[in-house]
Amino acid sequence: MRKLTLIVALLLSSGALFAQKGKVMSATSFFTQGKLDKAKELIDEAITHEKCVNWAKAYLVRGQIYQAIYEQDSVLREKLNMGESLPLVWESYKKALELDDKDKLAKDIQAQTANLVIDFTNEGVMNYNAKEYKKALDNFKTVLEINASPVGSQKVDTAVIFNAAVSAHNCNEFDQAAEFYKKAISLNYEAGRSYAMLANILLKERDAAYNTGDSTKGREIQEEAVKYLLEGNERFPNDEYMLIELINYYLMGDEPAKSEKYLDAAIKMNPKDANLYRAKGTLYEKLNQPEKAEEMYRKTLELDPNDFVSQYNLGNIQLNKVIEAHKKVNEITDTEEYNKAFEDIMNQYESVVPYFERASELKPDDKNTLTTLKELYFRLRTKNPDYQKKYDETMEKLNNL
Repeated sequence: MRKLTLIVALLLSSGALFAQKGKVMSATSFFTQGKLDKAKELIDEAITHEKCVNWAKAYLVRGQIYQAIYEQDSVLREKLNMGESLPLVWESYKKALELDDKDKLAKDIQAQTANLVIDFTNEGVMNYNAKEYKKALDNFKTVLEINASPVGSQKVDTAVIFNAAVSAHNCNEFDQAAEFYKKAISLNYEAGRSYAMLANILLKERDAAYNTGDSTKGREIQEEAVKYLLEGNERFPNDEYMLIELINYYLMGDEPAKSEKYLDAAIKMNPKDANLYRAKGTLYEKLNQPEKAEEMYRKTLELDPNDFVSQYNLGNIQLNKVIEAHKKVNEITDTEEYNKAFEDIMNQYESVVPYFERASELKPDDKNTLTTLKELYFRLRTKNPDYQKKYDETMEKLNNL
């Protein structure tokens, strides 16, 4: 009686096993017939069963079905809410390989991976364009993982490496971004941009170190960043990204004069780029060369009449000239000479007004511009009654900010 019970139990167990494996076979049949919805329904039922959970073939079939739905039937994918299902395809193939101890399924899986790489690449590009940078990074990393796997092409996809770097950079995964940029540099793919962006990350890390009071670490990181900047510029002297990073580094640092040669190189490459002339104006102001700065700001405004910063800075240069001249007037002791010089100074102050009025047109709510105009109007109010009215209007604007 015990033997009969055992035989019955075994039969029931094997029957359950065959039933579940039968579902996998049926799913395969529906898959080959293009009936993907039915195929998915059956494989989803079978693969969770204890009799199939360790069967390599089930995972291969699930991967094939899900991949086919992703590639062939967007309507069905949406209907079945499978928008995030692509990673499960590769997970299924990996699980199949793990369970396939006799290596029977590798060729079948390898046949799927060429298209799967394209799928993940396209998904990554779509994520990136949608500013979903973390998802883009994950998809590009999966492409690299597939290619490097035993069933992959073993191809080193330089474009994907660089795209992974940029995606990681944009989602603030700076350590990963740095590693991918270094890899791109070693493969000489978009190396100019990679040098520049790697240096950009390192300089941010330097700032973070300084902000936490770790000046030693900050200096070490800065040395590494500068090394990449200079090495990159030596290799790619005409790379725009590299030039911009060098300009920013020196212009905002302790040695602004060193930015001039990089600004000149950038201007030579892009003589119509107003931003470069504005940056050179900023440099000359830092170097206390207002005449040269004025020339650069005027050039900027020729190229871009709506450049607020150049307009404002140009006004400040004119105003500073008048202020310095006013100081000398105040030293005059002869009354008649003083009155004549003071009248001329008032005319000079008046000549400055249009610079800041134009700046205020470009940026009506800028507090610094309005404050300067207020002071000019107040100073000139006895010269012309219109300035009193302008002063009152400007005060009202400032009070409403």
